[in-house]
Amino acid sequence: MQVAKREERYERILAEATHLFAVKGYEQTTVSDIVKACEMARGTFYLYFENLEQVLSAVFSRVMNLLWEQVEQILGKGEPLGPGAMKNIVRAIFHLLAQQKELLSVFRCGGGQVFNKFKYETIRDHLGVGVANLIRESQQHDGGFRPCTPELVSMMITTLIDQMAYYTFALEQDGYPQEIVMQELVNFIEYGICGTPYDMMEDTTEK
Repeated sequence: MQVAKREERYERILAEATHLFAVKGYEQTTVSDIVKACEMARGTFYLYFENLEQVLSAVFSRVMNLLWEQVEQILGKGEPLGPGAMKNIVRAIFHLLAQQKELLSVFRCGGGQVFNKFKYETIRDHLGVGVANLIRESQQHDGGFRPCTPELVSMMITTLIDQMAYYTFALEQDGYPQEIVMQELVNFIEYGICGTPYDMMEDTTEK
């Protein structure tokens, strides 16, 4: 019973903090705001988190876990490794992140050096590793990916998706629908991992 109650309080803190971060922004949100929204004593909050930055890290981890679940679902379908699976992963990640635009802004502007280090390591060790493994396995089975460094390319891919999802709202204001942005992103990444690098292309310029 105590374990269930503790888990319930933890989830309540994360839920209220997520809402406040999205509505007010990280810098404008205080521990007092979260405590008030949760209707709990300030001391109770500190049983779960030492400070606001720890809450932000937990919220970020929650979003990354949702993204990883999306990747696992795609890979669990037994789809052949290669561009097809990568396209589906890019679309899934983009759609989920695009739905979290307010939080993406918080993740960029909120927190200090500790959070930024945590954010990088979390992306690298979870989402980055999954995409890198997909690239590596595809290369081993001649799945259509060009020779590259999987870990480095996976970080480039996940960072690019994150950036484009963040700017989706502004792009929509400029007349670019979300689906168009996503398709161009998918094409860009596909050409990048399947296309021929410039240094390997035949020189077609006139001599």
